[in-house]
Amino acid sequence: MNPDQDLETVAFEGLDGVEGQLDAWQRLMESARADALFNGPTWVMAHVRAFAPETSLFGWTIYRGGEPMALFAFRIEESRGTFALRRGQAAADGSFDSDYCEPLIRPGFEEAAARALLDRLAEQRRVEALVLTGLRSDFPFLKSLHDELVSRGQPMRVRESTCLALELPASFDGYLEHLKPRMRTKVRSAIRQAEENGARATLCSEPDELGPYLDELFLLHGRRWRTAGQPGSFEDSRRRVFYRSMASEFLRQGALRLTRLVKGTQALASQLGIVLNGTYYQLQEGYDPEFSHQRVGVALRGLAIRGLIDEGVGRYDFLAGDSTHKRDWGGTPEPCTTLAFGVPRWRARWSYGMRALVDRLRPRQSSIR
Repeated sequence: MNPDQDLETVAFEGLDGVEGQLDAWQRLMESARADALFNGPTWVMAHVRAFAPETSLFGWTIYRGGEPMALFAFRIEESRGTFALRRGQAAADGSFDSDYCEPLIRPGFEEAAARALLDRLAEQRRVEALVLTGLRSDFPFLKSLHDELVSRGQPMRVRESTCLALELPASFDGYLEHLKPRMRTKVRSAIRQAEENGARATLCSEPDELGPYLDELFLLHGRRWRTAGQPGSFEDSRRRVFYRSMASEFLRQGALRLTRLVKGTQALASQLGIVLNGTYYQLQEGYDPEFSHQRVGVALRGLAIRGLIDEGVGRYDFLAGDSTHKRDWGGTPEPCTTLAFGVPRWRARWSYGMRALVDRLRPRQSSIR
């Protein structure tokens, strides 16, 4: 007996098709183990409106007995060249803004979801491979999908990466004690100097404040990166559109944490993050290089962490990328995995076969068991 014969699949395409899944999306978000920020409708819809061409969006919602069990929303990756495989990726992927791009799957349905996804991919002709970026390595669907790919003999590649996060203690003093002595002194000194200079941290809390706060963030972020000889990510007008839309909705929900360090009317540093389900996600920041000697960025982050602890936030997520800077602030590594695999097409088999040949000459260890 086919264990999946009672499943119903609803295919969708384009922006209207994605928006048409919002009811199922919201119902799945109540129980799915996917990350709540990067896979929730607020983030994804703002991202696809800013970055995804209308014709690039596609996916499937899987139902059992009228209940949504899984939702897969993808976009076709921008062309990487004439001979490159046409690849699909998560709908909110492709711009380096999103981490933990995990499908929405009802707990216990992971194996059936893996079978359904591979069956649907085999039937379509839009993509030759799929890339799932930065999934948390303990995300249950990851192993189910890996095992199903093995059983079908479909080629895949696995890349491990590191994200950093911090469990926040009950008090700011307790947090400072967690830091290494040199960093602890730096944070305390930066906060004290900021306060002595008359600077203070302010939080965007009203809709009419959002535009000016974001303008300051874009400006300070750009100034900071231009001193390093780079333009900064907000040079891309699509990202500014995305952040204005996303931040506006999260402000309405009470989840936005957009803070600035200001002296008089002059913004010295700015930081933007989101709080969902007790976790703070640190997304973007910037500071005025003219005040770098006063460590205004350090002062603002320290004050922001103190505010998060005071409101009872339990976790600070530094997101993808390992760095000394993040570890200095107490971040500890957590493994993430990117899984790319070919669909049953001759070009995909050839491409992954050639990469497998390279891998045999330069083997890499997979974290999936």
